[in-house]
Amino acid sequence: MNVDAGEVVGYVFAGLVGFSLAAACGMRIFAPLAILSAAVHFGWISPGDKLAWIGSMPALVCFSLACVIEALGMMIPWVDHALDVAGAPVAAVAGTLVMATQLASAAGVDTSLVPAWVTWALAAVVGGGVATGVHAATGTVRAGSTAVSGGLLNPFFSLAETVSSFVLSALAVVLPIVAVIIAFVIVVALLVVAALVWQWRKRAAARADGRVESAAGAVGEPRGEPRGQPRGAARVG
Repeated sequence: MNVDAGEVVGYVFAGLVGFSLAAACGMRIFAPLAILSAAVHFGWISPGDKLAWIGSMPALVCFSLACVIEALGMMIPWVDHALDVAGAPVAAVAGTLVMATQLASAAGVDTSLVPAWVTWALAAVVGGGVATGVHAATGTVRAGSTAVSGGLLNPFFSLAETVSSFVLSALAVVLPIVAVIIAFVIVVALLVVAALVWQWRKRAAARADGRVESAAGAVGEPRGEPRGQPRGAARVG
């Protein structure tokens, strides 16, 4: 089978756009799905018959409703942590789905010649992996915010996540090249900040353990002995 260079470029670019949407899923699971569903529903994206259900009215309503509930829930301190934990596997599935949709709708590519297992394998590894990684990074940063502010700064961080996810998803549909560039910047920045927060929390935990051990040692020291008198020496009456 002859492979045209233009088709390869088109398929790779579709994967990069899928990368952008997967990164957006890592920040807000249902925002990219809602926007992608609207894009398919109004004919802006054609993912083929097997994934056409994403653009159906029931799917659009469900994704939009879930998007609103998720965005509001993430604004509540402590509830956001629970949603983070519960949403980890869902983010992986969402990242896989948006990547598969992009690969199936690659412009200028006869996607019917691409085996389904190749599409879904790439979608699971790249899309699911990126969404999971970004989701873990934002969870780490949020945990650091909670440690510093007691959760008071979490709503602002959650709002920034929501806006970033919506903007990145919209750009992936209307200005995909810009979306790809911004997605790479966001992913790298999140990973760096998450690594710094993790190191800071690790050092803080080590210092706390050291203080506990010092306090325990101080409590165990014998008290009440006169200065300069050797321990165990008999007192002269």
